[in-house]
Amino acid sequence: MSQPSEWWRSLPTTSFGSSHLEERLAGLIIAGRKRATVWNGLEDNPTKPGMNWVVTANGRPVAVIETLSVGQCRFDAIDADFALEEGEGDCGLAYWRIVHRAFFEKEGSFSPNMMLWWEKFRLVEVLDADLAAKSEAMVALDEADAAKLLANQP
Repeated sequence: MSQPSEWWRSLPTTSFGSSHLEERLAGLIIAGRKRATVWNGLEDNPTKPGMNWVVTANGRPVAVIETLSVGQCRFDAIDADFALEEGEGDCGLAYWRIVHRAFFEKEGSFSPNMMLWWEKFRLVEVLDADLAAKSEAMVALDEADAAKLLANQP
């Protein structure tokens, strides 16, 4: 039995990263590369396994994801396997640490032993065909930006 065309309208919404990265990170989700995320462990946890979410980018719905698992761990306990599932940049742990440290420092909450919520999810449905058409290019751009960032590290 197929879903009604806009079955997702009543679902809660979420976005990833800061406002200037929302579309790129949503593109990584649509490309199948980004399958996990983290957020500050001091914030509430609004999700549990089995929940569906509408991913938005700059206010527009672009995809539906389903939470597979969620938990907590320290920033410095994130491992290479999780960085790969998060799917950003070169999918490596060094890149993950650099960009997430910068994100949490900008937020004013970084500490190597800070607690994070982590979530693993799967793509359920693509809602934005235009973003889907650009998603592989967004992966390539993300990889190129990561290469530049890592090349400039001491």
